[in-house]
Amino acid sequence: MLAPRVLTSTGQPVGGSSGGRRAGAGRAAKTRTVSSAAGVGLAGGIAAGAARLGAADIALRPVRTTASPARAGAHASSNPLEKLGGQIPLPIPVPDWSKPIIIALLLLAAWFGIRSRFAALRARRLERQRTMLLADVGAMQAALVPKVPARLGGLAVSVAYRPAEGPAAGGDFYDVFVPAPGKVAIMLGDVAGHGHDALTQAALTRYTLRAYLQAGLEPRAALALAGRVLVDPLGERFATVAVGIYDTPSSKLTYALAGHPPPILGGFEAPEPLTVCSSPPIGWGVPTGNRQTTISLPGGAAACFFSDGLIEARSAGELLGRERLRGILADLCPNPEAADLLERVRAAAEGAPDDMVACVISPETAVSGVGTHVEELQADGQALARMDVQRFLEGCRVPAPEITRTIELARSIADASGSALLRIEVGAVSSTVTVTAVRSGAPLQNSPRTPQGVGEPLLEALVA
Repeated sequence: MLAPRVLTSTGQPVGGSSGGRRAGAGRAAKTRTVSSAAGVGLAGGIAAGAARLGAADIALRPVRTTASPARAGAHASSNPLEKLGGQIPLPIPVPDWSKPIIIALLLLAAWFGIRSRFAALRARRLERQRTMLLADVGAMQAALVPKVPARLGGLAVSVAYRPAEGPAAGGDFYDVFVPAPGKVAIMLGDVAGHGHDALTQAALTRYTLRAYLQAGLEPRAALALAGRVLVDPLGERFATVAVGIYDTPSSKLTYALAGHPPPILGGFEAPEPLTVCSSPPIGWGVPTGNRQTTISLPGGAAACFFSDGLIEARSAGELLGRERLRGILADLCPNPEAADLLERVRAAAEGAPDDMVACVISPETAVSGVGTHVEELQADGQALARMDVQRFLEGCRVPAPEITRTIELARSIADASGSALLRIEVGAVSSTVTVTAVRSGAPLQNSPRTPQGVGEPLLEALVA
């Protein structure tokens, strides 16, 4: 057996003789020949393997190419937007799947644009209607608060109106006019609520009362008749009203109230107004106009008719009240102006939640003599049975024995005629009472203000 030899890097065997080296050289040449042949075989094997791999790669490529369209078709079939977009022509190069989205966005933008256009047109139409409505409301409100001359029938007159804070118009109204020579009528009222309905009711109340006063009715009779005519079936629309008649020759003011605060009298020692047996507002469907007051206005005197917006204005968390309003009016004497009064009230108040109206009258010339103070009350049997009539007579300083006899007499008259009229001439110490009969439901007939040519037939028709 031959022992293996280790060759060096040059192919020489390690160790041995020259013969051995020659023998080794021969073997080395043979080995190199064999190695060359083996290398050629190895190279051929590698080339053959590479050829087989290339052939396999080439064979695999058609398979991948053949499978790709199938997957693409499956992908296309799973995306409906791309299929739908392929049928939509667009002038811009965009993917098919985005075409439906672009069309949807365009339609949505067009819808919003059309809607915005219609909204703008509607807003302009509503603005025109609002402008016309405000103009109409302003015209109606101007009719309810007309301009009044500074001098009228021997009276110095000042009126002022201040609307409430807010857009809604209120139902306050006033009027000062001459119903007959030597007479001046004063009217001031407030209809509950705000807006168009309140303005309509205020206009109706004002012109109805004006017609009754021009027909010759006294303030109490005008209110009583209006209370039967202007009835709201639901009781939601009602008006508080103060009506007065100033008689220039006698310098006397006669006024009646329907749920309204009494006027403030200043510039002289005026009696405190009585609130017992006060009449309810117009529109409730109950009898009103039961009370009436007549008082002389001396020189330098002033009578202020006002709406409840003045005394209900809030100051320091409380209502302004009648007494504070009286103090403000006294500070403005001897020549108070209604506009100055409203400015003072507004400055003293924290807010004005309601309309404010004031009318101040002052006689330019006064008749000298003893002052007059007369209170009138119309009562039926039910009213006479209550204690209010007794308190009213006590407030008029009627002696206690006379109160009992007066009520008994009034009851007997009311049982016979329906109601009785108590007329009290209030004196400094005591008072005088006169009781007369009044037909049931009729206002005062024998009015000293009834002008010539106006008699019982007209008054009967008015109260029918």
